[in-house]
Parts: sequence; C-alpha cells; structure tokens
Amino acid sequence: MLTIMKFSIKHILSTVALSLIGLVANSQAPNSLYFLNNPQSHYLNPALTTDKGWVTLPLGGYFTINSDLGLESFMTPYGDDKMRLFTHPEISVKDAMSKFKDINSLEFETATNLLTVGFNAWGGTNSIGLSMKMHGGFYIPKDIFRFLKEGQEADGDTEYKLDKFGGRMQAYSEIALGHARDINKKLTIGAKVKLILGLAYANANIDNMRIHMTDKEWNIEHNTSIVTSQALDLRTNNDGEIDDVEFKAKLGGFGLGLDLGATYKIMDNLNVSLAITDIGFINWDNASVICNRGKSFSYKGFDNIAAEDSQDFEDAAEEIGDDLKELIKFDRDQSATSKTTSLYTTFRAGAEYGVLKNKITFGLLVSSRVGAPKNYTEGMLTVNFKPAKSFGAAINGSVSNVRSSVGATITLGNFFIGADYILTKFSKQFIPVDASKFSFASGVSFRFGSSRKKNFEAKDI
Repeated sequence: MLTIMKFSIKHILSTVALSLIGLVANSQAPNSLYFLNNPQSHYLNPALTTDKGWVTLPLGGYFTINSDLGLESFMTPYGDDKMRLFTHPEISVKDAMSKFKDINSLEFETATNLLTVGFNAWGGTNSIGLSMKMHGGFYIPKDIFRFLKEGQEADGDTEYKLDKFGGRMQAYSEIALGHARDINKKLTIGAKVKLILGLAYANANIDNMRIHMTDKEWNIEHNTSIVTSQALDLRTNNDGEIDDVEFKAKLGGFGLGLDLGATYKIMDNLNVSLAITDIGFINWDNASVICNRGKSFSYKGFDNIAAEDSQDFEDAAEEIGDDLKELIKFDRDQSATSKTTSLYTTFRAGAEYGVLKNKITFGLLVSSRVGAPKNYTEGMLTVNFKPAKSFGAAINGSVSNVRSSVGATITLGNFFIGADYILTKFSKQFIPVDASKFSFASGVSFRFGSSRKKNFEAKDI
C-alpha cells in the first residue's frame, strides 16, 4: 500500500497481477460449507456445531479476493500473441479508458486458524480458538490511468484533478470463546466473544490532487495522509518522500468482537438460520500520521512510457514507477493519534430443504457485509450431497452486487477443500485475464468424544 501511495505504478500493476495468483492463506470458512455439517461451519454461524468435540489444526486457511482489474485492463493484444501496455501511443485514449471503472478496487481478506478446540460441557457445545485475520484494499480512480495515458502526450497548459485514491490494511489476531446450546428440539442458539489483538494497520488517502502541466514543468499539490499503527514506521527523507518502512513486532491495539447465531428446524427436512458475525472494533493506540495539506511542489514530468512494442509488462511498469514515485511528498513530520476501526461485520440468513432423507439438500444463503470501504450483498444457491458423515459436497452459484460466480466444496473425513468463487479465464502466464472474484479454503478438523446428549426441559415450539 505504501508504495502505491508513492504512485509507484510498478507496484500498482504488479500488486494487482500477483495478488490475483499469489495470496495463499472474511470468515475462516467458505460460505458453501454452511450446509455441510462441518466443525468449521461455526465460523459462519456460531449455532452451527457438530454433535462431537473437535480439534481444528493450522493446516490450511481461507482467502478471498475481489478485483475490478485483470490483465486485459492494462494490456491490449496485437499481432501473434503479443501484448501492448495501455500507455502505448498506438492505443487510443478512448479504448484504453474503456477498460477502467470510475473507481477501480482490489480487495482481499485472509484468515488462518492457529488452533481451535470444541467440546461438549455445561449443557452445550463450547469452543476456544486462536486465529489471525487480515483484510485490505486499494482504490484507484480512472483519472490516474487517464493521467498516465495522456500526461506524456499533452501540449501546453493542462490540469488533472485526482480524488478518492487510497488504500487500507488491517491485520489482527483473535481469541474466541464460543458456546452453543439446544433450547429445545427445534431451536439452537450460539454466541462467541472475541478478544482482538491488533497487529498492524495502515490507511492512506489522497484527496484533491491537482496536477498543472506546462511545457517546462508540472506543478503538483495534494491533501494526503497516511495513518499507521505502531508496527509500521514510515520514514521520510529531506525531499518529503517515504524512503523506508520498518516493521516492528509490536501490538498496536486492542478490541472486542461478538458473533451471534441461531438455527430453527421447521420440519425434519426444512431448516432456517440467522447469524451476525464480527460485530466489534479495534482501538489503535499511538498511531502515527504523516501528511501533506496542500503544499505545492514542481516536477519535471515523463515521456515515452511503454512506447516500444518490445517492452514486457514488468519493464513497462518499472519505467512508469521510476517516473511517478516522486509525485507524492509530505510536508509534516509524524504525529501520534488514536484510531478506532470496525471489523467487517457480516449478516447471514439461510434456508435448507432436504430430500431422500436429507441425503441431498438445497440451500439458499443470503449474506451482506458492512463496515468496509465497499459493502457487499450476495445470494448463493447450493446443492448439497451428504451420503455419509465422512463425505459431503456442495456445488454453488452466486449473484452479488459485484459479479456472479460458481464454486464447489468437498468434505472428506477430517479434511475439506473448497472455493466459493472460481476463476475461469487465464493468460498463458496463469494471470487472470478479466476482472475477478476468487476464493480458496482448506482445513483439517479431528472429531473426538461421544455425541452430545440432548435433554430438553423447555416446551417444544
């Protein structure tokens, strides 16, 4: 994120490409696991538990990525299997800009379970878990790419106005204590309380950037601020540029979180459920702030970016980065502040209908995420196959306010692997070609002990 704040296009483009293929580690389980009676389903709804105890080991993880950008956003094919960067002079401004949205985003979430133990006691099922999560995103306005395309060709006085450019990252560990119990034969409720340990936080915003171009030089002014937790130490040189980032093994804040959930059996083959997870906050102590409040400075500019057909993606990106990294400068030293951020709260409502003695079920899961820079709402239909306790599979299709996708999840004994969103179009270098939404998850849980006894004292509903 910090190199992006320096307008290093090498890192803008490389981060987009590499993130789409290289993030390995929302919730800690795919949504398609919701109806498969797996120990890790409790991450999605704390009322979804198994009859036996379990231990979940740190063998696997979960990640999802949402991107408006793909390889085809930056590269245009020509000739025989050749590509040109969008800044190439033979590509028109209209064609180049048609591939970008007004605000282009790349968001990701990762989660890794370090250890979770579930056991039956005190009238229900209890869980103790330790996990790590990270989420973040980059938000890049179309005018940035227009500036890169037109800036080297502009004659005379020209002015660009750039807004809503930034990035955000938040990483934390959580210690979770959960309890779920059957109220009667139909209703089960669950809750989970979390202690949040803030590991790292960074939030960068660039607003009201004005670039005035003349034949001799460019005059630049902008309002920029970068807020970081104690784990990240940004250092600026005499020219006001960030020239060093030091990472420290240091807790930056503390917070609290809460999950709530319930399931209700309407009939033997019809269940409904509701959950809200990750209600909470993190308070970051002694966060550092560096900024530029509109102080102007001059810059000589650039030309002939990616003008040669022989340049590949990496070389062209590096050339742009070398010219643009000086566009952001800071005129104020670091100061300390306190910053409170919210978790990514997710609402889920589910319904499941079974046939063939519930060996095959059909599920509908509606989920909505709030508390992030972009909110998401999704509807997912799943067909679930549960022929035995040791095997299950789900095939899903989803529609959201981002894009549609398909996915699948398989549980086999103590292991599961799945993806809610599967990429279908790649380049020869295995880079996603179009804008994409992608996820992957895997995990290992060992069950132990006898099944939970259900003693109902309340009257059946």
